[in-house]
Amino acid sequence: MESDAMSMSSRPGRLPRQSSIWRNVLWAVGLGLLCLAMLYVKVAYNSGESFRSGEEAYASGEFKTALTQYERAIKWYTPWSPLVRRAVERLWQLGTEAEARGDAALALEAYQTLRSSLYAVQSVYIPHQAWIPKGEERIAPLLAARKNVADTSDPEKLAQDTTRFAKQLQRHVGPHRGWSLLAEISFLSWVGATLGLIWYVVDNEGNFVPRQGFLWGSMLTLFFALWLLGMRFA
Repeated sequence: MESDAMSMSSRPGRLPRQSSIWRNVLWAVGLGLLCLAMLYVKVAYNSGESFRSGEEAYASGEFKTALTQYERAIKWYTPWSPLVRRAVERLWQLGTEAEARGDAALALEAYQTLRSSLYAVQSVYIPHQAWIPKGEERIAPLLAARKNVADTSDPEKLAQDTTRFAKQLQRHVGPHRGWSLLAEISFLSWVGATLGLIWYVVDNEGNFVPRQGFLWGSMLTLFFALWLLGMRFA
C-alpha cells in the first residue's frame, strides 16, 4: 500500500514535466516552420522583383541587363515557382533572338547563363534540367565559331571543335548527387540524434541513463562523421 501511494504521488510530478517538454518541442517546431515560411516568402519575392526588372530591361532593349536580372530570378529559386520557369524561357528566347540578329556573343552569354544558373540551384535534383542539354547544343557550335573566327572556311575543323566542346560541356558539373544526398540525410539525422540525446539521457527523476547516453551519443557521432564525409566529397 505504501509503495502504491508513493507511486501515485510520483505520477503528478511526471506529467507536468512531460507536458512542459512537449510544449517546448511544439514551440520549437512552430518557430522553425515560421522561419521557413518567412524565408520562402523572401526568396519568392526577390525572384519576382528580379524577373520584373528583367522584363522592363528586355522591353527597352537593354538585353545585357535583362540577362542579368533573369539570372538572378533563377538563382532566387523556390520549388514550383512559375517565375523561375519563365526566366529560363526568357534566357532561351534572348539567345535565339540574338542568334537571329547575328549577335553571337550575346547568344552565347544567354545560353551559358541559362546553363550555369540551373546548375547553381541544384541540390539532389536539377530544376528544369531538360533545358541544359538544349543550351549545350547551342553553346558548343558558338564556342567553335568563336575559336575559329579568323577562319571559318574549314567546316571539318569547325565540326571537330564543336564535338570537342560538346563533350566538355557534358562532363559532370557541381556537387555529386549521391554524396549531397548523404550529407543532407546525415545532417538531419545528426540533429535528430542530438534531440534524442537531450530527451532520453535523463529519466523522469533527473537521473543520468548511461545506456541511453551511449546509444544516442554513438548515433550523434556516427551521423556527424557521415555528414562531414558527405560534405567533403559532394
